[in-house]
Amino acid sequence: MTAWYMVIANLKMTFRNRQSLFWALVFPLIFVVVFGLFRLDQPVTSKLVVIDQSKDSISRALIDQLKSITLIRVDESRTLEQAQADLQGGKVNYVLVIPPELEQTVARGTAAPVPLGLSYDAAGLQNNQRMFAILNGFVDQANLSLNHAKPLIAVQGQAIQAKQLRYFDFLLPGFVGMGVMTYAIIEVATVLSLYREQKILKRILASPLPGWQFFAGIIGAHLVLALVQAAIILLAGILLFHGHVYGSYLWIAVLVFLGNIVFLNIGFIVGSFARTPQTAIGLGNAVTMPMMFFSGVFFPTDTLPATMRAVVQYLPLTPMLTALRGVALDAKPIWSFPTELGILAAWVLVTSVVAIRVFRFS
Repeated sequence: MTAWYMVIANLKMTFRNRQSLFWALVFPLIFVVVFGLFRLDQPVTSKLVVIDQSKDSISRALIDQLKSITLIRVDESRTLEQAQADLQGGKVNYVLVIPPELEQTVARGTAAPVPLGLSYDAAGLQNNQRMFAILNGFVDQANLSLNHAKPLIAVQGQAIQAKQLRYFDFLLPGFVGMGVMTYAIIEVATVLSLYREQKILKRILASPLPGWQFFAGIIGAHLVLALVQAAIILLAGILLFHGHVYGSYLWIAVLVFLGNIVFLNIGFIVGSFARTPQTAIGLGNAVTMPMMFFSGVFFPTDTLPATMRAVVQYLPLTPMLTALRGVALDAKPIWSFPTELGILAAWVLVTSVVAIRVFRFS
């Protein structure tokens, strides 16, 4: 029972410490809000200047079709010289020049197709492909109509209700892992260095309270806070920004629990080498920052170079996030990730042994 009282005492101290509460709850929520406000899944709207030198039914039909596409903003107010200058200056993305007498030229018949001039920035490869696909689709349809050709093949669409996944849904489990990691490592390391600086650890050693109960109280309080922290992050993402979680919250809690043990052990290791709270914060950031960016919190690890990808998959945060996303987004059971669970279990074992060996009360 004494260990349980120590857990409650540590929780009370944490909630009375506003700085500690900030790192536990507010800091990860800042990332949730910032990334939730950005519409990262929406394609970029392209600015297209049309120079209509023909002004006939064919050119008008093309312009009307372009205006009906929400991702294209059509502007007909510029001259050709202004449009070219704005394209070079980055103010517009495309300049489409429709040659004069387009309808008359087509009606007379030509040996070669009438060219529509499209100037564009070569750097925007993905948007350029989309624009060419739109224009080519219109041209193909126009060619069929002008030749009075009967369509022989057509696409018949059937809409189904698919699982909705956005980039924010990918980020949300990453914020859970990031919040658990940063708070566990930095907070534990800072608290231990502060206790050592204030001689509290020596007093604990000399008191009747068994040392294991003191540390069990710290670990138990942080495990409870990790679950609360994960719940708040997920609720904020779901309620404020319509994030999706399709899997079991129980398996999410198990992964948070398992990952938090690893990070608490790392916090004990960092706190064993840090003599002051300032040093603990610096060392804690040195440990957490690389994992935050390389373990897949913000971007998939598949985008890393092959050599680096082979290394970062063994960092403790990487398998935790892989399993979290598989459980939360793909609704898979936790046993679908034996490799990730094995890596986390190995980290629990190794960090526990190292933490016990390097920790000192003085």
